[in-house]
Amino acid sequence: MYSDEKPKLKALADIASIDITLEFNEILEKILENTCDTIGAHSGTMMLVDDETGKLDMVASYGLPENYIEMVYEAAEKAGVPLTSSPSGTVLKTGKYYIVPDVYEEPKDKPWLHLCDELGFSSQIFTPMKKGRKVIGLLNVYREKSQQFLDEEIDFITIAASQASSIVQNARMCIRMKKNMEELEVYKNHLEKKVRETNKQLYDSELYLRTIFDSSFDGIFVIDDKGRFEYGNKSCFNISGWQEDEFVGEFFMKVIPEDMHDFMLGKWNEIQNGIEIPYETKIKTKSGKIRNLFVSHSRTEMKGKTKYVIVIKDVTDFNKLLFELKESEKKYRELFENAHDTMYVHDGEGIILKMNDIGVKLMGCFSGDEVIGTHFSEWLTPESSEYARKTLVQHLSGQPVEQPIVLEVVCRDGEHKWAEIINRPVIKDGKITEIHGIARDITEKKKLEQELLESYQKLKEADNLKTEFISNITHELMTPMTAIKGFTELVKDETLGKINEDQKKSLDAILRNSNRLINLIEQLLHVTHLENDLMELHKETYKQTVQINDIISRTVDDVRPLADAKQICIKTNTKPVPEITGVEEQLYEVIINLLGNALKFTPVKGIITINLSDYNEKINISISDDGIGIPPGELSSIFDRFYQVDGSTSRKYGGSGIGLSLCKSIIEKHKGLIWAESDGKKGSTFHIVLPV
Repeated sequence: MYSDEKPKLKALADIASIDITLEFNEILEKILENTCDTIGAHSGTMMLVDDETGKLDMVASYGLPENYIEMVYEAAEKAGVPLTSSPSGTVLKTGKYYIVPDVYEEPKDKPWLHLCDELGFSSQIFTPMKKGRKVIGLLNVYREKSQQFLDEEIDFITIAASQASSIVQNARMCIRMKKNMEELEVYKNHLEKKVRETNKQLYDSELYLRTIFDSSFDGIFVIDDKGRFEYGNKSCFNISGWQEDEFVGEFFMKVIPEDMHDFMLGKWNEIQNGIEIPYETKIKTKSGKIRNLFVSHSRTEMKGKTKYVIVIKDVTDFNKLLFELKESEKKYRELFENAHDTMYVHDGEGIILKMNDIGVKLMGCFSGDEVIGTHFSEWLTPESSEYARKTLVQHLSGQPVEQPIVLEVVCRDGEHKWAEIINRPVIKDGKITEIHGIARDITEKKKLEQELLESYQKLKEADNLKTEFISNITHELMTPMTAIKGFTELVKDETLGKINEDQKKSLDAILRNSNRLINLIEQLLHVTHLENDLMELHKETYKQTVQINDIISRTVDDVRPLADAKQICIKTNTKPVPEITGVEEQLYEVIINLLGNALKFTPVKGIITINLSDYNEKINISISDDGIGIPPGELSSIFDRFYQVDGSTSRKYGGSGIGLSLCKSIIEKHKGLIWAESDGKKGSTFHIVLPV
């Protein structure tokens, strides 16, 4: 009997204080050593249930040969039975300890009796290691002689098995946390790379699109599904005579003359119904002049909202030219031969009678003889040929024809080109005898429109890809990090068993790093929500009252250890200010972020000053430092998402470039203002103004 409980208590304390950062096998051996030596056992083994397969495996032994585990499995294989056919299987099912007073009388030990003979043990106790009610392993103790185990020995082994369960779980958790930390670091690096690549792609696409957009001689603008103007290029405003700020948000009918209202409302209805046929209309410029426009359009979607891209060409002078041609045959002939656009004449059957040199070249021919006498359908695609035939029928029957029309031309060498055409019937003796037409090569314009649409689509897809990528990867990262933090806090709080001071320090390090990564993940989630208009604060949250004095006191207390580490003095000039309505944790994020930046960029023994006052129903907050400062040219950009003043600064001081963007968003949602001041040489000051 072991009436003296002190050795047992010491052994249990030793088991509880085993360092879980040791190698896993070393931890298991220490548990077995303390257990077996305390009750003078011959030897012992430990079995664990695999988390994924549920299989029971023998993983450690004490007081036995190094190859004992291998010998056990060989004996089981030779007997054709699983390891769980031993008493261990009964313990695994029942969750209760199993005592074998004499192995030679235990049928379940038969496959391994030769090992008992060879190694010299005759009695056993198999004790469950549990996680809640679930058996996660067994702590087994072997004695040299055949005998019963005393109650106090059973109690001791049972407690040791319970502590071993906690130690094994914690050790496994520690291993998983190490692995997760490594994986998180890889994920973080991959995420940062993807963000940088996506931002570069977005910037390049936007720059390319903007260059095309602004360099077009045609006016290009975008309207929403209500017909309201959103934005346009320089040519658009040059044609209309209106400035951008005078037109943004206005219904497009603002520039349509009264006599064209019904026509344009009809066209707007066609556009909304997906009819994309070009047409000609008129606008009234800011100066009151009437301009003729040729209009084409296309429909697109952006973030689930319908938009219309409108392209306008000022054809006022072009139409005037047609009128003058009608007035003077001689001038017409001269213009016909020297015009920069294709001019032609065909009869009522569609046979080409005349074409100028520009037109002949457009068709890829060397002389007019190759074109004259042919039917126009020979030079058009089937679709355009059919459309041209219908237009001709309309002309011949006296029906009004919407012009210009756009046709796809097939050249002599097979090349396809696009032509914008205006036809005029010639009437002699009350009968239409000829059709005079002017065709302008708009192939490049068509390509430009297509490139513009494709570039816009790529830009939209890249933006959606970035948003989806950040949202998905941050959610994938948050799940294991939350589990790591939660289990670490359970261990630290000694919910799962006593731990020593060294272990607490190790767990504190894990919690600090977990919180740092969780903070970064939450910031990335905030950015994703901002880009999708999801970060709207609910109205009921604004019913909360917030005391800014308390927030500043709390943030200063929270950063005090960091300031002391750099010998930085934090001065606070705060006056009691009225409570405001808002969300305390959101405002805490802003102040802690600005203080964190100040600490990061302030040199050792520097000074940070916080001022708080109220004036004219406004609360004024300023945070100043004597750090490296911000170049004046960068002050307007530092609140942009992912913006870094200098890449080398990010590498030296750390940071994701999203903190100030979040600060700005939060302050604006509280109907406040935030801005920064710096001379670019030393020090910077961040100002916040919030309404009371």
